[in-house]
Amino acid sequence: MRHLELPENIQAIVGTKEYSLDNVGMSDSEVRIYDKFVLKIQPQSEETNNESAIAKWIGNQIPIPTILEYCVVNGMSYTLMTKIDGKMLCSVEYLGQPEKLINLAAQGLKQLWKIDVKDCPYQASRLNERLKNAEYNVLHNLVDLYNVEPETFGPNGFANPKELLNWLKNNRPDEDIVLTHGDYCLPNIFVKENEISGFIDIGKMGPADRWQDIAIAIRSLKHNFDGKYTDGKKIFNFKPQMFLDALGVDFDNQKYKYYFLLDELF
Repeated sequence: MRHLELPENIQAIVGTKEYSLDNVGMSDSEVRIYDKFVLKIQPQSEETNNESAIAKWIGNQIPIPTILEYCVVNGMSYTLMTKIDGKMLCSVEYLGQPEKLINLAAQGLKQLWKIDVKDCPYQASRLNERLKNAEYNVLHNLVDLYNVEPETFGPNGFANPKELLNWLKNNRPDEDIVLTHGDYCLPNIFVKENEISGFIDIGKMGPADRWQDIAIAIRSLKHNFDGKYTDGKKIFNFKPQMFLDALGVDFDNQKYKYYFLLDELF
């Protein structure tokens, strides 16, 4: 993808500045990290359009990248944004301080929940739209069965993605709407001087049930602490209730299960 010529409006900003590549979690994308900018190049999608739109709507209400330029050329989207300062919440520094990490993750969600979304015009994150997108993924065989939790499919789970989709359609809960990140996992949360300094990868951000983020956060906390990303070396005995206590939220098993399983189709 690096052979692509940059659109003129973006080239005018980045010029000949040096950059490094960061492709973590962006399988079909190229992410160029400059000194002060980040440029994402990827196929245009609902998420790339939403990232630009929701960022403009939010403005400076919460710390997110400022979109400097967004354009689409030949089906490829180019999003140039400011670079968030700080460290990912999954950095070694914070993984070594579990209580602080959990509290910071909770602090981030509370920041999102303070935003009034009553008049937000962007509704792609609502459950109706999410289920439509999930159905598209199922019908087009886009569900990555190698990147799901082991218990989701198989003898003790669902037979296949279509069966899971039908279950989701028949068991949808009422929505308690707040501003959600949409992919609230530790690498998408940045911290500086023990405060949230920013949220990245906001293509799924928008109004949705608060458990959309809580469920994904619990999964991310569990995997980061249980050794999934450190060759099986367990760091901390994380319990979901620790995060819920920090949030001041009662456990809702129905919604936790629902939004956890919904994410398996993306």
